[in-house]
Amino acid sequence: PLPDQMPTCLDDLPANIFARNCRTVLMGRFSLAYLWPALFLLPFRHQDLVFQLYMARLSSVLLNVTIVWLAFRTFLELIPFRPDLASLMTAVVVFLPQHTFINSMVGEGPLAELMACLVFYCWVRLFRRGLGTWEIAGIVLGTMVGVWSKTTAVFLIPLDAGLALWWFLRQSRRAWTWRYTGYLCVGIIVLGMGTWVWSRSPLGTYALRSMRQLLSPSELVWVDKRGITFGEGLLLSYDSFWANFGWMALSLSERWYGAIALLSLMAIWGWCTKKPQEIPSWSVGMMGGALGAAILIFVWTALLSKQSGYYQFQGRYLFPVLIPFAFFLVGGLECLFSTRGNGAGTILFLLFLVCLDTISLAGYIFPYFYS
Repeated sequence: PLPDQMPTCLDDLPANIFARNCRTVLMGRFSLAYLWPALFLLPFRHQDLVFQLYMARLSSVLLNVTIVWLAFRTFLELIPFRPDLASLMTAVVVFLPQHTFINSMVGEGPLAELMACLVFYCWVRLFRRGLGTWEIAGIVLGTMVGVWSKTTAVFLIPLDAGLALWWFLRQSRRAWTWRYTGYLCVGIIVLGMGTWVWSRSPLGTYALRSMRQLLSPSELVWVDKRGITFGEGLLLSYDSFWANFGWMALSLSERWYGAIALLSLMAIWGWCTKKPQEIPSWSVGMMGGALGAAILIFVWTALLSKQSGYYQFQGRYLFPVLIPFAFFLVGGLECLFSTRGNGAGTILFLLFLVCLDTISLAGYIFPYFYS
């Protein structure tokens, strides 16, 4: 039975009810993402329940702040001579409405995204500055913790393998040293041990079982009982990546989605016409590989492999590749409208992002959830 009065602290919650119905038990897997808010709440374990809930949300907000900082550092490494362009890319991360909404709540996503950002940052530094101990450690740690936090970060595994092969092929043109050989051996050992430990963890066994189901012969035919086509499903997923709140129940006006689609098409056209000279070619390949791998896995797992006929078009599953997305969005617009010395273009782009985020918050989220 439920308690007679409102619980005042976590210890007052009936363990036989909440422990049996917690997400870890219901999903049959453990996520490292739950350790962060649990450790964050330790100093406040004697406070009242409402205060603890606010502190739990604060733990997610702090993760999001770190994501923004890492994103800015990554963009500065990619284009060190264009801090203005790096700031515009970071603004996409800051003012994306769905990203702000989701990452202000307690969940598995923020830690997985943070680890993906760490992996991006370390790979960019490795390609730009050369091999280093901290970069290797960051890549291994970020991949393991990210995948163990949420399966949306599983694209990091093929990405790491592809980038490692690419880096070694680049190094083959230079003088190979015993130092590189040592790093290679240590990396193989750590990766092998990490894969072995992960495969025997609850999350690893769950992921491997799901992978076997996905790769098993099945009729991958798009059938939606609501009459939604596959192309519409992709568009709805992209809309929800920007703004579709709650359990995909609160949408913006169609005009906003039209403006977002127009902005995205302009960025694509910009990349088709020319590439900014300030952006190195390897960064385009790295960011493109990450974005492509994540999208392919998302389409396969979230759309094509679903046989129920009902689909949740949750673009938030692609937040771990928000850095590559912002890179291509702003980079494509830079190809069309050079922002160097163009204050009007920069102000208009920032104004669009701020207006979209503000209207989503004040015009939709607050009235819907707090009215």
